[in-house]
Amino acid sequence: MSGVGPPSANDGARPLAGRAVRPFPLLLLGAGIGAYSTLCGIGGGVFAVPLLHYAYRMPMRTAVANSLVLVAASTASATLLEGLHAQSALRLDVVLALVAGSLVGSLLGFAIGKRVSTAVLKGFFALLLVGVAIQLLVDDSARDVFARGGAGFEPAAADFAVIAGIGFVAGILAPLLGIGGGLVAVPALLHLAPGLGFLAARACSMAMSTVAAWQSVWLYRRDGEIRSGASLWLAGGAVLGAAIGIQLVHVETVTRAARGLVAFALFFAAARFAWDLATLRRRTAP
Repeated sequence: MSGVGPPSANDGARPLAGRAVRPFPLLLLGAGIGAYSTLCGIGGGVFAVPLLHYAYRMPMRTAVANSLVLVAASTASATLLEGLHAQSALRLDVVLALVAGSLVGSLLGFAIGKRVSTAVLKGFFALLLVGVAIQLLVDDSARDVFARGGAGFEPAAADFAVIAGIGFVAGILAPLLGIGGGLVAVPALLHLAPGLGFLAARACSMAMSTVAAWQSVWLYRRDGEIRSGASLWLAGGAVLGAAIGIQLVHVETVTRAARGLVAFALFFAAARFAWDLATLRRRTAP
């Protein structure tokens, strides 16, 4: 799935039992990941996968599967609370288009992950993320997109096709890279549907990620990859963090800082994928 090579029994990692599960640190880490991810509109898998793989010594495929438990819990909580918020930015029409694309895409991504290496995908995706992050920081037009509300966004049929396509690509990458899809959907919506604005793009992406993540969790559970312990404590903390994030993201000063928060998440994801590739090269070096 999100491994740097084809899935294997242990993916070159140390034994899963090599690190004791201590609930309180995991709850705090989950809360931090949930809050930050909710602010950006991403699921949090980009932070959870390296934590579970490198710190808790899960094989990469297992880390991807269990990170999606956190993503599913965080995005479901955030979407519910967003819908109940007095200034909710959810757009049902946009959510439905994203979900329709992601449902098909995640099934395809899960099948692809069983058959091919994701090394080339990670390298390409890392470069793409860096480019998008830099563009968000230096392009003045991006500032307007983050400040704009989406209430007046009236998509035509062609716009819905584009939005469904964004959901499809995000759905493919969710099980492959252990992410909810927001890491793809938020920047894509900001660029291809700028009238939507950041708050709505973030909220709709979280709703889409809820469906993609739960579907991926079900697929991984069917394969016996879901573990209790670390992932459940992380998920519990993420639910709390998502509640905090929803309250913060509707504060104007936080929204103004969102460009930097999203850009950092993209840079972090690119660095993580580059590290995965470097780790693979060290393992395969003669």
